[in-house]
Amino acid sequence: MRVNGRVKPTALAVAVAVGLSGCAQIDNYMGESSGTTACMTGAAVGALVGVAVVVLTKGDGKDMVVAGTAGAGAGCGVALLYRDRVQKLQAVAKQEGLVMQVNELNANVAATPSAAPKLQAVGVEAQVQSSEMFAVGSAELTPAGRRQLTSLATALTDKQADKAPATKKILVVGHTDATGSADFNQKLSEQRARAVGQILADVGIPRQNIYYQGAGASRPLANNATEQGRTENRRVEFVEVQSEQLLVERVRNERSNAKYLAHGTAPATTAKPATTKPSSKPAVVASKPASKAPAPVATPEVKAPVVVDSSPNVPLSGKGGVDFGGRPVTDTRSQLAMGITPKSSPFAIIGTANAAAPLSSCVADLPRVEGQVKSLADDKPLKEFATTEFFPGLNGKPWATAVNGHSVAVGPIAVLRDGAKVAQAPKMQLITDFAGAQKKQSPSYASVANTYEGESQILYRVFALDQQKAPLSCIDIVFDKRAGNAVAGEIYYPKQGDAYVAQFTPKRR
Repeated sequence: MRVNGRVKPTALAVAVAVGLSGCAQIDNYMGESSGTTACMTGAAVGALVGVAVVVLTKGDGKDMVVAGTAGAGAGCGVALLYRDRVQKLQAVAKQEGLVMQVNELNANVAATPSAAPKLQAVGVEAQVQSSEMFAVGSAELTPAGRRQLTSLATALTDKQADKAPATKKILVVGHTDATGSADFNQKLSEQRARAVGQILADVGIPRQNIYYQGAGASRPLANNATEQGRTENRRVEFVEVQSEQLLVERVRNERSNAKYLAHGTAPATTAKPATTKPSSKPAVVASKPASKAPAPVATPEVKAPVVVDSSPNVPLSGKGGVDFGGRPVTDTRSQLAMGITPKSSPFAIIGTANAAAPLSSCVADLPRVEGQVKSLADDKPLKEFATTEFFPGLNGKPWATAVNGHSVAVGPIAVLRDGAKVAQAPKMQLITDFAGAQKKQSPSYASVANTYEGESQILYRVFALDQQKAPLSCIDIVFDKRAGNAVAGEIYYPKQGDAYVAQFTPKRR
């Protein structure tokens, strides 16, 4: 093969592509290999790439030896970096008696623009329970908490420069349980995350590579209605990735992620026992055509036929007073949310299995508040590519329809394509007895909205801020994010101290 000045760049590009592809294969293989085997494999590919570059640039035999040795070292470092990191963190957890889940963070990465993406290790994620690390309601670290976090921070430092990219970024996210107000929890969790970030800086990690965020109670991993669940939700999350670009992708992936709907943020939403009475006749369930959003029905397990009393099972306080013609809520799970196909993610966690869980409805939830991701260097927000483009139909107009003779309107509904972010807080408004003689328009009720993005749909969840003044509590609407229309929805409202739900599929006004 003739090598000249005009063909070298193309040949070099091929060599680099081979190197990237090899690294992806090494990282996948590494997960099933011993550390020694992974290192040998990484070294072999690294050496091959190094020699290839010298050949393509007309280097001599001595250059080949040097490049091959350097390539082998780099390949070995890449292959062992994340396994080494996971093992170090696990060792610290065992030594300090920490409850921690740590895994490799993988992403679908293409070696070249035209190549098919392959799963490649790009970082580490760790969730550490933090109940004993901070004083109650404070960002002040306990002596034990400071010692434990310093040990974890030391495990995240790099003593050998060839084992980690200089551009790596570490994000610390603080999480709380749902006790207390959402705003208080968000601010407290941010203060705690920043305190942990400072410990990372103290052990030598550059401040410009450290970011922090307060997620408050917005991302529960367990049920806030139990003490064990609240303990699991009080945690510090560490995310280490290779570059700022990957950090931005990770932040976007977590924002509006429907996986956190498995548990609501209401501290204690419990169902009352269903009232039953014996029946001499077999229970008969009428078969009805499926509606767009069938309400879940809890059927108690019994040995004899029973008739379930019409009393609702889930309590809900509030003003109420308007009958939307709904049915009692017997289950806090959401059929609407469970019908949304999860959005595909560029990331995957290797080493943990997440069982599918029922998703909560808004009656078991509260408005979720999370803070910005900020740099420890200057406390400024992480720079993200932001778009002002809206999803079709969700560009700031109200949506309304009639429900049991009452007109119900919500808006403006404005959702950006960038992370399905809510661009404007909506309001709710009613016209009771819309077609009758008692027609009356209500005042507008201030509200707050959260969104959860699926593959082709968005769940838009809106809460009345003052539950004691508004006749309804919250509304869930599922939008088709491609066509821009509402496909299903539910209104939750109080009636004599219990929760009721009515179907609500609004149209854009």
